[in-house]
Amino acid sequence: MLNTSALVFYLREAITFSYEGSNGIIEKRLIIKEGAEMELANKMLHALEHEDMALAKKYFDEVVQAGTDEEQYYLAEELFALGFLDETEDLYELLLAKYKDEGELLVRAAEVALEKDDMDAAQDYLEKVNKEDEAYIESLLVLADLYQMQGLFEVSEQKLLEAKQMAPNEPIIDFALGEYYLSQARFASAVQSYQTAVEAGLTIISNGAVSVYERIAEAFAASGAFEEALPYYERALEDKESVDTLFGMGLTAYQAKDYTKAIHALEHLREHDPSYTTLYSYLAKSYEENGEPEKAIAVLRDGLTQDEFNKEMFLEAGKLAVTLRLPEEAEEFYRQAIVLDEEFSEAIMQLNKLLLAKENYEGVIELVEGLGEEVISEPQIFWDVSVAYQETEQYNKAKANYELAYPHFTNNPTFLKEYGLFLREEGEHAKSQEVLRSYLELEPEDTEILSLFD
Repeated sequence: MLNTSALVFYLREAITFSYEGSNGIIEKRLIIKEGAEMELANKMLHALEHEDMALAKKYFDEVVQAGTDEEQYYLAEELFALGFLDETEDLYELLLAKYKDEGELLVRAAEVALEKDDMDAAQDYLEKVNKEDEAYIESLLVLADLYQMQGLFEVSEQKLLEAKQMAPNEPIIDFALGEYYLSQARFASAVQSYQTAVEAGLTIISNGAVSVYERIAEAFAASGAFEEALPYYERALEDKESVDTLFGMGLTAYQAKDYTKAIHALEHLREHDPSYTTLYSYLAKSYEENGEPEKAIAVLRDGLTQDEFNKEMFLEAGKLAVTLRLPEEAEEFYRQAIVLDEEFSEAIMQLNKLLLAKENYEGVIELVEGLGEEVISEPQIFWDVSVAYQETEQYNKAKANYELAYPHFTNNPTFLKEYGLFLREEGEHAKSQEVLRSYLELEPEDTEILSLFD
């Protein structure tokens, strides 16, 4: 769903609307007159800037009592931007008492109501805007946003399409449609609407804060068309280089398996903003996929200095350390992950695997016996500790954990062989034969096990 009044925020940048059948361009009407006196309003804003709330209140009351219409409107706009919603509402209500049918005032009052989560009041204001009013199209876009917030998606789309019909050549409406379709995961329609806006010359919005090219890239990427998205990210970066756009470019390049391009974007992002911690995982993965695991683990080490509470990054670093045959460092990474989350089952299983490979069976037992019931219910953990108990000659405990693991590994030949041979050593021949016959169904050529049935 779009942010509250997001479409209206973008709409304010559209200076004109084109009406089908009209005589050319109809300019948006501004209530503020050129050269209008704003002395009291500016004094209030100055007081706010210096956090003198008592003085600000004094000047606000003076604007309410003696300010011109233009000054009241100007102050309402400024206070809305600063988040003073109650005062903004008071000023718009004051103006609406004089100009009750003024569409632009009704739309502005609706914006305030939306920010205050008063949907009913917002709808009441918007429905009062006359269809002939120059602000009617803007009211349709606000209504579309409101209906979307209420979950009335079809009605929201209808309002946007009505606006499009009234102003077919207004690119901001195409952008609004793109935003709606993107929020509804209708990616092809979103791309089409955004591209229509671009073709009409609308490429950036909100002083460059929003790139329509980036929106096209996001829509393509969200649909899985990663390669199609990349040129639009590149075009967005030409207009303005932002950390989010760089990350989107890097992530999408990684998903497109263009690891060189992913590395370039994410390294640039790291240089620009090393605290953007989401980048490290994908940069490391890109290096790993590119056959550079040493660089990958160096990236993760760096990332963990930026985000020392990221258990997933510790897990990734541990796996890479195993790949690079750095078992001591791998163990430390896994243990750090478990310190952050003692129920982090994947890190526990990876650490168990490492400890078993090092024949540190006591370490496995110590780790598992310290776990809570939720984690220890993981079948792999039952298997791991069974091996550890068996190797330390704690056969009853080994048997108990093998039995807990067995239902979950009936199609795993490694487990079945291991468990079957353990049962045989324990003298449980009938159960052993049952398990080993299941094993032979999966591995019928294993002569070692076949010989046991001769």
